[in-house]
Amino acid sequence: MNKVSVIIPAYNKAEYTRRTVESVLAQTYPDVEIIVVDDGSKDQTNSVMAGYGSRIKYVLKANGGACSARNEGIRKAAGEYIAFLDCDDLYDVEKIRRCVEHLENNPRFGFVYTAVYFIDEHDKIISLHDHPRSRQGWITSRLILENFICNSTVLVKRDVLQKAGFFDETIFTPADWDMWLRLTEIAQAAYIREPLTKYRVTDNYVFNRLQQARREEMYVLEKFFERHPTQFFLKRQAFSNYYFRYALCDYIKNDFDGFWADCRTSLKLVPWNIKTLVVVLLACMSPKWLKSKLEKKILRKG
Repeated sequence: MNKVSVIIPAYNKAEYTRRTVESVLAQTYPDVEIIVVDDGSKDQTNSVMAGYGSRIKYVLKANGGACSARNEGIRKAAGEYIAFLDCDDLYDVEKIRRCVEHLENNPRFGFVYTAVYFIDEHDKIISLHDHPRSRQGWITSRLILENFICNSTVLVKRDVLQKAGFFDETIFTPADWDMWLRLTEIAQAAYIREPLTKYRVTDNYVFNRLQQARREEMYVLEKFFERHPTQFFLKRQAFSNYYFRYALCDYIKNDFDGFWADCRTSLKLVPWNIKTLVVVLLACMSPKWLKSKLEKKILRKG
C-alpha cells in the first residue's frame, strides 16, 4: 500500500490546526503521514501539536509564508502521494482512500482534485463548490481562464510533483493556481464530483488585499504565457477574464471608475466575452440586484 503524506502549513491557528489534524487522523486509509509545518506561529500551535507525539511529524521553521511551509513539507515527505491541506480545512473520513483508489484505478491521471463544501468558522456548510468547468484529462486551457481547483482537495503522485517543482515563494494569493497549472502541463487531472473536503471561509483574504492579488495573478498569467508564447488567442481570453474578475470586485467596493475601466479592457481584449457583456448590461439595468448577487458569490454573504 502506498503511503500518503499530508502537508499542513500552520500559522497562528492552533485550535483550527488541531481540528484539521484530527480530520486526517480519522481517515479510513491506513497509511498516512501527517506533516505539520509550523511557519513561526506565536500562539499555542507548538504545544497543541506536541500532544500528538509520534502520530504526526511536527516541523517548526522561521516565518516565510505558506508556500515556504508547503515546500518544507514536500522536502520532509516520504509518501508516494502528496496531499496539501490548509490548517483550517477538514477532510471527510473517506477523502484519502477515495482519491488514492481513483488514481490507482486510473493510472493515466497524475493527480486528483474533488468537489468541496465551503464552511464558516463554526463548521457550518455555506455552499457546495462543484464548478461547471471542473473536468478530467488535459485541463490546462480551461484552468488558465479561471482557477477552479480548490486548494485543500488535491492529491498528487510524488513523481509528478517532482517534475512540476516547488510552490513559488514569491507570491501568496494565487500560488496554488500557479502550481496546478504546472501540474496540468505534465499530467492529466482526475476529478471526483463529491465534496470530500471542507474549505473554511473566514476573512476573504483576496478581496481584502485586491492590489496584491491583482499583481500576483498578473504575474502568474505572464509566467504561464512565457512558457506558451504561441498561445495568442488563449492569452487574450485569459487576460480578458482577469479584468472581468477584478471588475466584479471593483463593483462590490463601489469603485465604479475601476469597474468600467476593467470592463472596457476585458472587452477590448475579447469583444464577445459574454460574461463581461452580461455584467455591463446588469450594471446599467439592475445595479442593486447585481451588487447583491456579487456579494453572495464573492463574499458569500446571505
